[in-house]
Amino acid sequence: MNHVQLVVVLVTGSLFAALFFIGIFMMLYHISKQNELNRKITAMYNDPDLAKMDYDFSVYDEEVTRMVSVSREDGQLTIDDVLISGAVSPADEGIEEITGNYKPD
Repeated sequence: MNHVQLVVVLVTGSLFAALFFIGIFMMLYHISKQNELNRKITAMYNDPDLAKMDYDFSVYDEEVTRMVSVSREDGQLTIDDVLISGAVSPADEGIEEITGNYKPD
């Protein structure tokens, strides 16, 4: 091997090793951040005093209140609850007729 090939091999190997260690470091950093986020979420939603917990969905409109009040004992909604609410299909407003003359520019 001549000197140019040796320099190219050393630079390439060093670059690969540097990128490999940077990748390992970034993976460990990401895992630690994810674990910290999971700890925060667990602490937020596993409060022993659930009466003081602020839920993201605490404001109910009339329809949600009705659906929650008629839900079964196990907390599941029936298909009738969903179909009665009209959330499955929009109201039929009929066919819209478009009239007029086309005037190209």
